[in-house]
Amino acid sequence: MESPVCTLGRELLSNGRISQTDLCLSTGLPSWKISRLFKRFELLGFIKVELEPRFIRGRPRKLCKLTASGIRYFTGLLREAGNEVSVESLVSRQPVTTRESELGG
Repeated sequence: MESPVCTLGRELLSNGRISQTDLCLSTGLPSWKISRLFKRFELLGFIKVELEPRFIRGRPRKLCKLTASGIRYFTGLLREAGNEVSVESLVSRQPVTTRESELGG
């Protein structure tokens, strides 16, 4: 199973600017978890949060955009996760060898 950070990284890399609500819908993670990760990522300099321009009443949405360091971090993180998955899939795909004597032959 993929970690929430990898899931968010994958979504952030695939979208230019995305809101917290859109991330909740696409990842299935609760909004409180995404909000906390947004704050951490912003402190680390991985994302920049901007308010959506609104011309009607209501609270503007916070739109998230990856910075250059965020792109490097999440690309590396997903590459490492991809390597782990590929190694696990190779191990699970190896044929099971049995001796002919065990099969009764």
